[in-house]
Amino acid sequence: MKKLLAIISVLFCFSLAYAGLSVDPAVTNIAGEPGSVYNGKYSVKNTYDRNINVIIEVTKGNCFSANKDVDVNKWLAFEKYKYPIAAGETVEVPYNVQIGEQFKGSVSARINFSVEQEQGQMISISISVPIYVTVTGTENIDFCIDSLDFYSSGKNISYKLVLENKGNVHIRHSGNIELYTKKKKKLLKNISIQETVPTYCEQKREFSETILPKADLKKGKYVAVFKIRALGKEVTKEINFKISKKGDIKIKK
Repeated sequence: MKKLLAIISVLFCFSLAYAGLSVDPAVTNIAGEPGSVYNGKYSVKNTYDRNINVIIEVTKGNCFSANKDVDVNKWLAFEKYKYPIAAGETVEVPYNVQIGEQFKGSVSARINFSVEQEQGQMISISISVPIYVTVTGTENIDFCIDSLDFYSSGKNISYKLVLENKGNVHIRHSGNIELYTKKKKKLLKNISIQETVPTYCEQKREFSETILPKADLKKGKYVAVFKIRALGKEVTKEINFKISKKGDIKIKK
């Protein structure tokens, strides 16, 4: 007898909408043991002032390499792949996820909801939403800061961080930057890093952000401590830098 999926977690519980069509949820995360089953649904709304047909297509997403040969249609299935929707109406679109006994780490897919083109129509609306499945009990959470840099961007100071995900599940990191004076004698600022787009398993991703005006820091030497967190793990990396009288930044290697 198949086990019922025990855990379901949906991130970003807002709908994704374009002119004429909206889909809710925009991002879905599911977690369950090998052999478990989950039955879910999407809400698809027709915001046109005319009736439409919505076509559903499923494509493979970013998966752990051990699952690279798994056919997405073997674990993700919809009851129907075409839905007529009246003007202004919303339909519930059921789907089924079956986590294979042999699955490791994670699998994912992208689900495309497209408005069927009418004769003579040149443009068709299409919305693509991701679904991520984590196989509980098989996770390997392993990531590091591959490289880190501080630089001037106009009147501001920005950073560029390359995160490497060596694990078998995707991560959405958050964290903070602790900014100190020379040799970490005094904490000047604690800057929050908000959760952002995913870094997929066995891949690297670059992130950059402006953190503060150059005017906030006088000439001198500083230390920035990056603390990056995801899925209960934290990694840290320090960067020493110097601010010149002109506001230029020099990294101490």
